Amino acid sequence: MMKRRAVHLTLAMLAIVATATASQIVFSYLRAVPQNDDIVVQWRSMNETGIQYFEIDRSSDELPEFRRLERVVAKGGGSTYSFTDNGAFYKPSTGKRFTYRVRAIGNTAEPYSATTTVVHEVSSVKRSWGMIKELFR
Repeated sequence: MMKRRAVHLTLAMLAIVATATASQIVFSYLRAVPQNDDIVVQWRSMNETGIQYFEIDRSSDELPEFRRLERVVAKGGGSTYSFTDNGAFYKPSTGKRFTYRVRAIGNTAEPYSATTTVVHEVSSVKRSWGMIKELFR
């Protein structure tokens, strides 16, 4: 009876440790950098146990609530990711600040990364011309 109880206790402890480990994703960095007309969001994860994909969210000065932009499939711990936000180009004002965050989605807890903010400056002439060209695509 004592041996059976010890086995159950050991299995219960292993389940708790596995759950705690699976929910601990660590983002080593998150950054957003302007690149021509776009903003490139990059991040790296250290642990992706139980993580299936990441969701990239953006907010701005005009729309302070975060909005989901894209999902990226998880590749495994220690992976580096990149997402190009080409929607920032079509925002109406110049010198606009955008804030990004990444959320890990999986079998366990779904933590967010820290946020990162970038100022995206595109001239109004270039922005207007880009919008006109987009109408004819």
